[in-house]
Amino acid sequence: MEELNPKQIAFLTNYNDPKSETFGNALQSALKAGYSQDYADNIMALMPNWLSENIGRRKRMLQKAEIRLETALDSEDERLAVDVAKFVAKTQGKNEGYSERTELTGKDGKELPTPILHNVFIDNSIEENSEPQEED
Repeated sequence: MEELNPKQIAFLTNYNDPKSETFGNALQSALKAGYSQDYADNIMALMPNWLSENIGRRKRMLQKAEIRLETALDSEDERLAVDVAKFVAKTQGKNEGYSERTELTGKDGKELPTPILHNVFIDNSIEENSEPQEED
């Protein structure tokens, strides 16, 4: 596997990081990394070695993880099989009603505090006792 240059690293970071503005968008990730418009337009069709090696590695890792999950689902260890089944249902079965309900509570299970509103608009005017907000 060849060593990546800064543009290649930037592309892969932009393309693979879910927190990136260009996550999953090859064109925008390439442009943000500094590639030309023409190269960015064709980066996935060109599929240079550095890209196929790094995207392929991620797919292989995901395939291995899926194989492990399937193996664990069929495990003789009942606890392991149940735990994996719960995980798969929760992460893959959201559309089928297997999502988890999360209760939001304060310290020791008490109710969360009521939010404090600084500016209360009444009849298009700010209430006298409220403090003005700073502008960004």
